[in-house]
Amino acid sequence: MDDHVAPTTEALDLIKDRFPHALGAVLGGSAAQGRATPTSDLDVAVLLPDGDTSRREVVRHGGRLAELFLHTRADAPEHFERDRVLRRGTLLFIYDQGLPLADPHGHLALTREQARAVLAAGPLPLTPAQWNEDATSSPVSWTI
Repeated sequence: MDDHVAPTTEALDLIKDRFPHALGAVLGGSAAQGRATPTSDLDVAVLLPDGDTSRREVVRHGGRLAELFLHTRADAPEHFERDRVLRRGTLLFIYDQGLPLADPHGHLALTREQARAVLAAGPLPLTPAQWNEDATSSPVSWTI
């Protein structure tokens, strides 16, 4: 791995090499925040055309690991909502706070707006069963 290549350049090269048909891509995590070290992985969300397959991949590119979050335009909102229901924010935060790498036709900007709307809505309220599950699985004892 060439330690002198910026993570943004590495991520963009990865997208161009593996997904030349991508509609857009955004870099997340420490690399997008300027805190990447030579051993940091790249967290990249890639927006694919409808008809492709939404999936996650972990690859090595130029000596650096990259975690790829691959979604079609049609599937992205569904994945955002699933993450909201599961109370997970990784994908949402990559789209919201990440560094855009490519958006030749504006599709990434629209998808980022969708992610931001889901984040703004916040998580669903906990059900009574979830409250009880949290209370019974907590290592903290509330008895005195």
